[in-house]
Amino acid sequence: MPKIKKIKAGALQFVLFIGTVIAVLLMTFVLLHKTHSLFDKKTSRTVEVIKNADLGLQYAMQQEMPINDSVQLNLQLDDGIQVTTIKSYWGIFEKYSTVSQFRKTRFVKTALVGGGMEHDFPALYLKDNNRPMIIAGKSKITGNAYLPKQGIRPGTIGGRFHQFASPVYGNLKNSSATLPALNPKLKNYLKSLLLKETDGFGQNTVRFSRNLKHTNSFESPTQHIYGDVLRLSGVDLRGNIIVKATQQIIISADCIIKDIVLVAPKITIENGFRGTLQAIASKKIQAGKRVILDYPSALVVERGNATNPKDHGEANISIEEGATVKGIVAYFENSEEGIYFPQTAVAENASVLGEIYCEKNLELKGDVIGNVTTDAFMAMENGSVYQNHLFNGTINSGLLPFQYAGLLLNKEKTIAKWLY
Repeated sequence: MPKIKKIKAGALQFVLFIGTVIAVLLMTFVLLHKTHSLFDKKTSRTVEVIKNADLGLQYAMQQEMPINDSVQLNLQLDDGIQVTTIKSYWGIFEKYSTVSQFRKTRFVKTALVGGGMEHDFPALYLKDNNRPMIIAGKSKITGNAYLPKQGIRPGTIGGRFHQFASPVYGNLKNSSATLPALNPKLKNYLKSLLLKETDGFGQNTVRFSRNLKHTNSFESPTQHIYGDVLRLSGVDLRGNIIVKATQQIIISADCIIKDIVLVAPKITIENGFRGTLQAIASKKIQAGKRVILDYPSALVVERGNATNPKDHGEANISIEEGATVKGIVAYFENSEEGIYFPQTAVAENASVLGEIYCEKNLELKGDVIGNVTTDAFMAMENGSVYQNHLFNGTINSGLLPFQYAGLLLNKEKTIAKWLY
């Protein structure tokens, strides 16, 4: 009969311990694999949510959508992700806020949107008023030009003849008796913004003070600062903020301003200021010397049916020497009366990178990288008024980046800037 060998209790405990450790390790690996798999699925779903936000924004820009109303988009994707978009206006641009959501995963994208550059984006569109355009001095037009049937010819002002061999370096096409039209709903919005009362904003009103520092996200409700005459000095204002005055706004060079909208009858931007803003006025905007307005900025005067006194010689939009505007310069006026001075004036050594749109007279002595659309040119020299003369100004559409987004003139839309 074989002899039974006894096993010590310590050995059994060691076997149980090793078994437990192996079981724990196996459970850990299983749990880790499960967690990693869930993480991959969640990451993949998050990526899909973000992609749908992009798709929704691109889709919404191609549709006719109501203003300030949330619309659920049908992207025809069977993925359970819900995408909604709200379209509104921000100054002279459109603003789209797209929300993409799957259960608790939510992603928001907000963009400032303008009109894109067409493939034949012209350097000049001059309304046909049954008279030719005269070009003199060092003026030069590079790019396609829409001109009256009478065409363009070189001339002289104060003994200074046109310096170049050709008046236009590009293709010539006939313009019409009307200018390309701005979106009428946007134009009505600009009028209402100027007419809207400055009270009644309630909890969305920010009390103005010297050296005020305030930032507001575009995902939050718009906040307002208002008064009669507002002098912005030493302030730091960024984001979803509208500053409105019943009489005038003055912006000093020591301000930090980014992406806000300013509304007043008169707006003055003092010498040396740099920032990004949209100024909307009913009477006058003055951008002083060496002012730099970064893209996407806008200077807009909406006169409506109001007319300028015929004996009044100051431009409604004045861009002084050394100033640079990257974005839109626009003057709107419905009056048919003849006015014998410029409503928009760009001084020598001043530049606009973007568009000038003027429903009356434009005096261009500086440079435009982009497009000019105007009813007429005008030059004021030596006490004389030269109608439909371009003197010393240059226009070049070929140097404007193709990604530029500007006026909403019934053309394809594109993103000017991602908002925050």
